[in-house]
Amino acid sequence: MRTNPPELCFTQVQTAEQLSAVAALAHEIWREYYVPLIGAAQVEYMLLNFQSAAAMREQMARGDEYFIITAGGALFGYLAVRADEVEHSLFISKLYLLRAARGAGCGRRALQFIEELARLRALPLLWLTVNKRNPSVQAYEKCGFAITANLRIDIGAGFVMDDFRMEKRLASTTAERTSTHDGAIP
Repeated sequence: MRTNPPELCFTQVQTAEQLSAVAALAHEIWREYYVPLIGAAQVEYMLLNFQSAAAMREQMARGDEYFIITAGGALFGYLAVRADEVEHSLFISKLYLLRAARGAGCGRRALQFIEELARLRALPLLWLTVNKRNPSVQAYEKCGFAITANLRIDIGAGFVMDDFRMEKRLASTTAERTSTHDGAIP
């Protein structure tokens, strides 16, 4: 029997302390989850170059928005998005949950939060990249995402990201936007 996910809170990262908390989450999650998928060396490279507080600060300076995911005061994970007004899309740059939060509906709730952000900004397309061997591919498909491209991206130091690009088109009617939220972001 599936239980309801805990009531999640999404807090936009604005302080150095919050950024440090996200970096600590990244280190814990990535070392636990991604080593079997891509190996320890690539995980450490990606933590340093893409998931460190310094890297996240640079990403925020170029427009990425980070959110800490909590429930009952406990950390559950984090996410980051970047709007592209030209392509009318919202890129889900990061969505990572601690082991204890996986399989409880927290990922689905985080995606609902991201959809609400996109609707508020009139961005009808969500997209993300995910490792081809990541079991999350099936979870994203269950949430309405479809594979639209195979990507092989050189990220330096001899490492590549062997990913799928996945997209989800949102209904963009005004009636739907006003009926799905009360104007506030949860």
